[in-house]
Amino acid sequence: MRLVFRIAALVLPLLALSLPAAAQAVFPNQSTIGLVPPQGMSEIPNVPGFQDRDAKASILVLEMPQPAFQEITSHFAPQELQKQNVTVEERRDVELADGVKAVLLKGYQTIPNAGATLKKWILIAGGKQQTGMITVQFPEEASARYPDKAVEAALKTVVFRAPPSNEELMARLPFTFDDMEGYKVFKVLGASAVLLTKGDGTEPDPATQPFFIVAAGPGEVREEERESVAKRAIASVPGVKELRVERGGPLRIGGQPGYELIANALDAKSGKPVKVAQWLRFGRTSNLRMVGVAPASSFDADFGGMRGLRDGIELR
Repeated sequence: MRLVFRIAALVLPLLALSLPAAAQAVFPNQSTIGLVPPQGMSEIPNVPGFQDRDAKASILVLEMPQPAFQEITSHFAPQELQKQNVTVEERRDVELADGVKAVLLKGYQTIPNAGATLKKWILIAGGKQQTGMITVQFPEEASARYPDKAVEAALKTVVFRAPPSNEELMARLPFTFDDMEGYKVFKVLGASAVLLTKGDGTEPDPATQPFFIVAAGPGEVREEERESVAKRAIASVPGVKELRVERGGPLRIGGQPGYELIANALDAKSGKPVKVAQWLRFGRTSNLRMVGVAPASSFDADFGGMRGLRDGIELR
């Protein structure tokens, strides 16, 4: 697995200087990675992290698969971060609660166009079931508010919890399914989307098996904009290339206005022909996007199940 860096124990007396007594770890945005943030920082709405807007300080939490820890720590080179104008001044191994191994990087990042410099910490921690990358940054002038000891004490509180089950994740989605039509949950994407497949649990392959994506989004789309919105959306369907719309038009879905598009395409990896069905369902304050992809040879047989999925989805 190739990872790209774009994405992006202290003693008790020291902890007492910077963290409130008996402080509990906070898991931002229902993340599986939590920590006790420094005083002055609060959760960022809908983002796994914390911020102090006045000080322009932030902590961002990135969850990755468990093998990523070995990949990053074994092949890490400061030159990769230097490409992003990040200079690593110090690197050391640390141990978190429950014996979790971690690597702490400390340095600064220059912002050429702004002529500014940010202090920066990156903690890469390897939990039993996932890897966490926690990034702290703020302007140098905020150092008095967030001294090094306070930042590193907060990073030492990083803890992991077991990932929620698919059932728990599905319960958080803003929609439900009446009938899964033989599909299984492959992955819940955040708090608003899910990827379904009829495969064996491996990464969905549109050249050999159908998959179905459902995503909810906020906002109202005006009637005169629906066709153009639908065409732009289908052009972004993952895993396919050379997509050409075959047919489509407005229709009613679940008693609400909708728009259907059927397209021909090629699987992005194999080049084999596939077909794509996309439905958008428009509400007053939210909308649903439903996308089914299947091999061209079996699309007609799969299409009925896709429509069954479409018609059985209800907003909570």
